[in-house]
Amino acid sequence: MPGSIRGLRDRFRSLPSATTMPPGTYRAVFVGPALLRFAAPRAIALGGMPRWYGKRVAGDGTAANLLGADDGTLREHLPIAVATGPSWLDGRPAVVVSYGADGPIPWRWVRDEFRALDERTLLGLTFAGGPWSRVAASPFVLVRDDPRS
Repeated sequence: MPGSIRGLRDRFRSLPSATTMPPGTYRAVFVGPALLRFAAPRAIALGGMPRWYGKRVAGDGTAANLLGADDGTLREHLPIAVATGPSWLDGRPAVVVSYGADGPIPWRWVRDEFRALDERTLLGLTFAGGPWSRVAASPFVLVRDDPRS
């Protein structure tokens, strides 16, 4: 997988359009330049999600972020909606995850988009603020894990 942000955005553009995100538990993997891999988890923690693990997706269009607990379990935090919509990067269909206008700051302004790399791996882009933020969209990967509690 490309290591540059531009290369990862180009990879996202090259993937088939996406309309579904299979239910399951997904572990986040930070990709891209070392500075982004270092900064991203810290920025997420400052936004109110320390020990962010990834996302759990239900089959009904709902999902939640997952945080790691001291005892090694995962707990759901900050519900999110999952839908299909045009990508802010290229206008083609993507799975869109959003927190809604009533979500806490800064998450109400955050939108994640996903396309499948394979049946267990999704390439995501995080946008903040609106479609204009495509110039700063941050890539990450979600890898489907076996169910955990």
